[in-house]
Amino acid sequence: MRNKKWLFSIVSTIMAFSLVIAGCGNNNGNNEKGAQESSAAPSASASSSETASASPSASADNAIDTSKEANLVFYLLGEAPAGMPAVVDKLNEKLKADINATVEFRYIGWGDLAAKYPLVLAAGEDVDLIYTANWAYYNQEAAKGAFREITTEDLQKYMPKHFAATNEVAWKEASVGGKVYMAPTSTPDQKVPVTLIRGDLRKKYGVPEITKFKDLEPYLEAIKKNEKGMIPINADSQYDFAKSFYNLQWEIGPATVDTVLTTNGWSGVLTEWDDQSGKVYNQFDPYISDSYKSAAKTIKSWYEKGYINKNAISNKVRSKDAFEQGKSAVAYGNTNDIQSTLAKALEEGWEVEIIPNLSSKGTYPQDPYINNGVAVAASSKNGERAMMALDLIMEDPAYNNLVYFGIEGVNYVVKDGKIALPGGVTAESNTYPPDAAGFWFTNKSQHLPLASWNEQYIAHKQSLKHILVPYVFNSLSMDTSGIKSELATMGTVGQQYQLPIQGGIVKDVDAAYATLEEKVKKAGLEKIIEEANKQTQAYLSSQK
Repeated sequence: MRNKKWLFSIVSTIMAFSLVIAGCGNNNGNNEKGAQESSAAPSASASSSETASASPSASADNAIDTSKEANLVFYLLGEAPAGMPAVVDKLNEKLKADINATVEFRYIGWGDLAAKYPLVLAAGEDVDLIYTANWAYYNQEAAKGAFREITTEDLQKYMPKHFAATNEVAWKEASVGGKVYMAPTSTPDQKVPVTLIRGDLRKKYGVPEITKFKDLEPYLEAIKKNEKGMIPINADSQYDFAKSFYNLQWEIGPATVDTVLTTNGWSGVLTEWDDQSGKVYNQFDPYISDSYKSAAKTIKSWYEKGYINKNAISNKVRSKDAFEQGKSAVAYGNTNDIQSTLAKALEEGWEVEIIPNLSSKGTYPQDPYINNGVAVAASSKNGERAMMALDLIMEDPAYNNLVYFGIEGVNYVVKDGKIALPGGVTAESNTYPPDAAGFWFTNKSQHLPLASWNEQYIAHKQSLKHILVPYVFNSLSMDTSGIKSELATMGTVGQQYQLPIQGGIVKDVDAAYATLEEKVKKAGLEKIIEEANKQTQAYLSSQK
């Protein structure tokens, strides 16, 4: 391409997000977890009576000295909602009364995730708690020693509520080198990536019903032709950029995930999530590459026809936000994060249709427990109090509702057993929308349904039990120490040569793909595949 240096500088910030597609977008279903188990690994087998004496309210009995106030720093991902300060004030009132602590929240924006997340920990910055996940640097940072080990004794003493609520499988998933370095969620998300479209516009222009992403083009064409103030897919550079490609590729070919990496990288080694045998593929195997090239050609066509915004590589506004503003006919998100979008559409009188983004077999990998979690920084001077605060935030219903839904009477009310908006408050004016502040790790089994859920959304939620499938490598954590330099080179190659293909901005897909293959072979793809095969086979043998 003519402006390679410019393109590289831009897409380097995108790479993490093409792989973090739903983690808030679920990272293409890719999962990376600790596989090693230890006799010292935490277990959730303790009874309520065994953990009751360890509750924060009984701190005196357990010799937990809370006489000195602790001021905690907690890093979350994304962006603080406008109502965050008021929620934090309420939260700190409760924490001060219960454990003599307060919390200051800081955010790492999606655009800064790849660069800033490791630096926050490496710099020894003032940090006590930080969001982490299989797709958000958990294994990498745990291996570096950036997180404090959380032992069974810690959990029983400082996090008894969470210890009692969490399945022992979660601790196995969180094990890295036989030790646990995060408090994973006690309730894995039940979600899939989805595409939202304007059903009212689809019907207006006579486009047949759409249930699969691959059938989207007639709708995009109708919008392009008739809705002059709207872009069919108004994508951003962070979350949306590669979504069109992956949504399509999953449907037309083997739905794959990266076997080796989940965060800030690409290995070229893939597993088909519908194949429980765990066979590992080279991305350039025709079984995989044919569908990759076919999807890329379609996306290139969409880009050239103007169905995808020309500034996608630099745009900072998510398609979901543009959709709510009436500027995009498509929104990318997941089962959970579209709730506020559906509520806003309802207020506008729009009919929204949900298209789940699944494999050709209609499946998607079930989230592991470590898809959402929190770690205590190794440098924390208040680790014990941090765990006590986290225990309340994750598992105490009053705390859980506060951080997830906001202030009762201001951001929500409970009406007829559902979460509703207070009188005079709309989805647009609500300063603290559900699921918007980054507390994705709380106990979601405590949440009431939202009054804004329409029949279609309820049906979508119910359909997940037939869609979500286990992923064979849910508990595999690849040891990449022996292929570190090869993976670093692969990451650079992926940023420069693969992302433009996925975004539809190359002149010739076949030529670009051939160049990509040439570059990755020089980068050491064969060595990575060899190591992946060795470790996956050992893992599969250990599970028998």
